[in-house]
Amino acid sequence: MKSVFNILIFNSLAILFLFSACQNKNTLNVDVSKIPVQVRILRFDRDFYGQPVSKLPDIKQKYPFMFPPHVPDSIWAKKMQDSLLLDLKTQVDSIFPDLKFYRPAIADVFKHIKYYFPKFKEPKIVTLYSDWNYLKKAVYVDSLELVSLDNFLGTNNRIYKGIPQYIKQNMNPENLPVAITESIVETQVIPSKSKTFLAKMINFGKRLYLLDAYLPKTPDSLKIGYSTGKMQWAKDNEEGVWQYFIDRELLYSSDQKLDMRFLNLAPYSKFYSEQDLHSPGYIGRYIGWQIVRSFMQKNKVSLHKMIRMPEEEIFKKSKYKPRK
Repeated sequence: MKSVFNILIFNSLAILFLFSACQNKNTLNVDVSKIPVQVRILRFDRDFYGQPVSKLPDIKQKYPFMFPPHVPDSIWAKKMQDSLLLDLKTQVDSIFPDLKFYRPAIADVFKHIKYYFPKFKEPKIVTLYSDWNYLKKAVYVDSLELVSLDNFLGTNNRIYKGIPQYIKQNMNPENLPVAITESIVETQVIPSKSKTFLAKMINFGKRLYLLDAYLPKTPDSLKIGYSTGKMQWAKDNEEGVWQYFIDRELLYSSDQKLDMRFLNLAPYSKFYSEQDLHSPGYIGRYIGWQIVRSFMQKNKVSLHKMIRMPEEEIFKKSKYKPRK
């Protein structure tokens, strides 16, 4: 009888645990269907590149914010007919003849942001080219969202020849909504006042958790920019990475070299071991993400309050234990 009683208790606890896990997992699956938003898209790239120079005055009138007064018209005239940019235009137009397919995904992002931050005003999206700056895919400035379509042509596009694979892997059309969301998140999470490695990790974790909230149906690999294999490595080695940081007393270090090893964009993280090449870059961001997730699961705190909390406080209240 006793053993049966123990089994019943075990099963009840297991069900309770699973229920709790499901609750935590579904916390961010909120209903945004009734939140009204507008997705306004202006195709500056279409209106500018390849157009006759005679149309420049009309284009400047339609897009005054795109033309700094100190830049002479002669520079813009050359850009309009530049052979390299016209070749790029061919590639962009073939992938993005229009953006109708992406409107629902962008609208969903705006709805989720507005759910948590009701005062958010959805920006007007302006599409353009980045002038070969592949590290800045989207920029959120006040009422505008500037999106460089040349950064989403597909990993194997010939335009990207010579770009490292770890960068190219995030230059697909499916990355477009994520890039837009990231640009908005960057304005919501201010840099940490603390310069410790732990604070920097958690600051990145705040940003990634906002992506969880705004992109609840998007795979984690897409949010953090890992390949499927690298994502699995991060999950499988979370405990080992955390132990590495603990054993070497890195958490409260202010050594800026740690940024290059574990936080900055890179093909892999640098543990100075034979495992390095198998690891994903900026693994510190992933750890910070898990700390913030643990904190949000254990504390009833709004997103608005969480992003403003000191990172040290988040860490202490997270009671973080890495995945084994």
